[in-house]
Amino acid sequence: MQLKIYISLISCIFLFYAKSQNIDTLKVVEVLSKKDSILKLTVINSSVPHYIINKDKLNELSAEDIGDALKYIPGTYIKDYGGIGGIKTVSYRSLGAGHTNVEIDGVILPNTQTAVINLSQFDVFSITKLEMSSGQVQNQYSTASSYVKSNLISIHSSLFDLPTKKINVKLMGNSSSINAYQGGLFYQQKLSKNFSFGLQSLYHFGSGKYNFSLKNIDSTYTSERQDSKLQNIKLRGGISYHKEKFKIHLNSNYSTNQQKLPGAVVLYNPYNDQSLKNKILNATLTGQYKSKTIAIGTNLFIQKSQTLYRDNHYLNVQGFLENQYTNGNFGGGFIFNKFLKTETQKLFIGSDFKQATLSGDQFEKSPVRKNINSVIGLSEWFWRIKLQANISHQYIHDKTPNDTKGISHFSPFISLAYIPFKKQNFRIRSHYKNTYRLPSFNDLYYNSIGNSNLKAENARSSNIGLTYGKTLQLITIETTLDIYRNKITDKIVAIPTKNLFNWSMQNIGNVLSRGIDLSLLFSFKKESHTIVFSSSQSYNSSIDVTNKTSLTYGHQIPYTPNYNASYTSTFSYKKYNSSLTLLHTGSRYVLNENLPFNKLEGFIDIALGISRTFKLKHQSIYFKLQAVNLLNTNYEVIKSFPMPGRYYNLKIVYTFNK
Repeated sequence: MQLKIYISLISCIFLFYAKSQNIDTLKVVEVLSKKDSILKLTVINSSVPHYIINKDKLNELSAEDIGDALKYIPGTYIKDYGGIGGIKTVSYRSLGAGHTNVEIDGVILPNTQTAVINLSQFDVFSITKLEMSSGQVQNQYSTASSYVKSNLISIHSSLFDLPTKKINVKLMGNSSSINAYQGGLFYQQKLSKNFSFGLQSLYHFGSGKYNFSLKNIDSTYTSERQDSKLQNIKLRGGISYHKEKFKIHLNSNYSTNQQKLPGAVVLYNPYNDQSLKNKILNATLTGQYKSKTIAIGTNLFIQKSQTLYRDNHYLNVQGFLENQYTNGNFGGGFIFNKFLKTETQKLFIGSDFKQATLSGDQFEKSPVRKNINSVIGLSEWFWRIKLQANISHQYIHDKTPNDTKGISHFSPFISLAYIPFKKQNFRIRSHYKNTYRLPSFNDLYYNSIGNSNLKAENARSSNIGLTYGKTLQLITIETTLDIYRNKITDKIVAIPTKNLFNWSMQNIGNVLSRGIDLSLLFSFKKESHTIVFSSSQSYNSSIDVTNKTSLTYGHQIPYTPNYNASYTSTFSYKKYNSSLTLLHTGSRYVLNENLPFNKLEGFIDIALGISRTFKLKHQSIYFKLQAVNLLNTNYEVIKSFPMPGRYYNLKIVYTFNK
C-alpha cells in the first residue's frame, strides 16, 4: 500500500510537469543571491535548509576542524569530548549522526561500522568550501546514498581543482597552549594542460594535558586532564584530469592514528589507561561529465580500516582486554541529471551499491551488509513556485552471526517553495522527508557496546520556513526562519560511559521533536572596511512520547539541549582581520529521566582571533593568533568530560604559487 502511494505521488508530479510544458505564458522566475559576502552562511534562495561556509569564513571562525565549523549552523549540536584526542559527532534537529552522510570531494565516506563520522578528523587546511543541506541534496553529482539520509555534509578540498599556476605549495604550522601541535603540507602541480597532481599530508600530535576544575555537589575538584596523548598522520594524494566537459579524479588516502582515551572523571579519578589504534586505507575514482543538457557523476571506492582497542586494567582473568576489528568496504554508483531549461530544472536518477564486512577476534562468523540504494526525482519551476521531489529506495541484505535477512524501504521527499513578490528576495519554503536507518555494526556487535536487540530507526521530518535578503549600496541583510517537526520511531540513542570507545546503546520507542531555527546576517562594506555580524538561534523540544504511563514520558531525550545559539562579529581592514565568536548551549539531561541530578548545565564559549596576511610576488604568509574559551570555564559538553579552560592557538600558513 505504501509503495503504491509513493508511486502515485511521483506519477502525479511527472504528469504535472508534462502538462506544464504546453503553457508558454508562465515564465520561470529564479531569485538568485548576490555574490556571497565574506562571511555568508545561509543560502537564502534554497528551497530547503542549506548552508555554505567558504574558506574565508573558516579562517575567521574559531574552527580548527569541520566539527568546530558546524557549530555555527542553526539546528546543529556537536557532541565534543574535549582535548586533542576527543571526537566530535553531529546531531541535527535531534536526528543523530546516523542520519547525516559525510562526503568529501563527491564520495560518501563509508560508515557502516559506526554509523557516525568523527568530524574532528577533517582539518580546515586546504578546504575551500563546506556545505550542509537538509532534505534534498544540493550537489548534482552526489549519488543515491546521499538521498537516503536526512542530511548531507559536503567537504570540498582544493586538492583536485585544476590549478591556475604551475606549482602551488602550502606549509602550515599550528601550536596550542594545551600541548597540541599540527603541521601540514599541500603540494599541487600542473603536469600538462589537462593533468594535475596533488598531495597533502597532516601530522597532529601532543600530550593534550590541561588543568581543570569540576564541581561535585558542594565541593570543587581540581586536577590535570591526562591520557589524551595523540599521534595522527594523514596522507592524501592523486591525479586529476580536466578537459572542458570532463573531470576525472583518482586519489588514495592513508591515515594512522594512535591515541590514549581520556576517561570520564568519576569519583575524583581522572586517570584512564585505555588506548585506541586505527589504520585506514582507501582509494576512490570519481568522474564528472557536464554539458548544456545533462550532468553525470560516477564513483568507485574501496576501503579497509583496522581498529585495536586495549584496556590495560580490565577486570578479567588476563588482567587486560584487547579487541581487534577489521572493516572492509567497497562499492560504486552513478547519478544522471537531465536539465530541462536551466540547471535548477531537471530530472535525475541514480543508484549505487555498497558492501561492508566486519571481522574480529570475538566473532565466529563475520557480519556482512550489502546495500543497494536508488533514487529518482525532479526539480522544477512553475511560475514562482519551485518543486523538488524524489523517492529513494534502500535494499539492505544483512548476514549476521545469528541470522540472515533482507530489508526493503522506500523514502519519499517533497519540497515546495513560493516567491510571492517578483522583485523581492523573499521566499516561503516547506518540505517533508521520510528516512530509515539500520543499527550500525558498532551498535550491534562491538564488545561492551553492542546491543543485538536494537531496532531500526524511522524518522518523518517536516519543515516550513521563510527566507529574506536585501542588499543596498553598502549594507546587506539576510534572515531565515524555519519551524520543523520530527517524529522518530525506535530512536537509537548512544550514551557515553567510561571512555570514548565504550557506549551504551538503546532504543527510545517514540520521540517527538519540534523546534525553531532562526538566522540573521548583517554586513557593511565601504572601501577597505568590512563589518559583518551573524547569529543563529535554535529552540528544540525532543521528548519521549512512547508510553504515557512511563516515568520518562514527556521528558527531553538525553544530550539534547532546548536552546543553542551562535554569534559572530568580524571586522576587516585591508589585510587585517579580527573576529569575535560566541557559542551558547543550554542545559541538557544525561539520562532519560529529567531529574535534577541528571541535569548538565549550559555553557558559553567565547573566542577572539586576530589575523594578518603578508603578500609578496609569488608568496604569502598568513598569521592568526586566537584565544579560545575566554571565560576560562571547564564546561562539559558530555558529562564528566571537562573541556579545556582558556587556551591560545598560533597558526602560520606559508603559500607559494608560480
